[in-house]
Amino acid sequence: MARGSHVTIFFPDGNRARAVLTPIGAAGATMAAALELPPPRAVLLLNGGASDMSSAKMTQLHDLLQAVAHLVVEEGITVIDGGTRAGVMQIMGEGYASAGGRLPLIGVCPAALVSWPGGPADDHLTPLEPHHTHFVLTPGQRWGAETETMFALAAALSASAPSLAILVNGGSIARQEVLYNVRQKREIIVLQGSGRLADLIAAVVNGDMAPPDDEIATIVQDGRITVFDIARGPKALATLIRWKLFEQLAV
Repeated sequence: MARGSHVTIFFPDGNRARAVLTPIGAAGATMAAALELPPPRAVLLLNGGASDMSSAKMTQLHDLLQAVAHLVVEEGITVIDGGTRAGVMQIMGEGYASAGGRLPLIGVCPAALVSWPGGPADDHLTPLEPHHTHFVLTPGQRWGAETETMFALAAALSASAPSLAILVNGGSIARQEVLYNVRQKREIIVLQGSGRLADLIAAVVNGDMAPPDDEIATIVQDGRITVFDIARGPKALATLIRWKLFEQLAV
């Protein structure tokens, strides 16, 4: 697939997705047009992962994200995430499908690191999640190379619609995603109890520890952060997301 071109991916379960291969520095509006995205009612970014979590925490996270997926479908929210069949992105895709999702669920990832039906076949590549409806495939040979492109698209889609980010767990790549959300003045719900970066940021926001470095200090000082304890459960998280997104529409 040549850069700037698009293709329809047909997954074995009958799902299909529109994918575009972006050049470096592609404008968000150009990507949205190539994907033929409708104007969004609201935009949700799902950032982070699910590493080093206990089975009990994974069960909690699964239930939370299933509730988010059903809320997304119910409220007609456009979602952007990493698009691969792994961790939180897989949970979101499966929840979206079980809720009968039709609006865009967009994955953004480096083309060189992923596989799809009719595309590159290599056991070392990570498969695309088959319930996503759109993919932006970026240049780059490492995870994180897609971040700038992801947030160019996010900025374009949220220019005329409310937007919100959720941080789950996460490491160094999620840290950069959080910094982009802060720069784009996007409110962030941090899932306390999901581990790693999310728990670190929550601890600093709650005053339980000092920022360990300048990036975390910037995130906490400049970011619009709400800490959500995952023990509060799926219904409370869905209520919070709905309120955070659609209170913006009422202003």
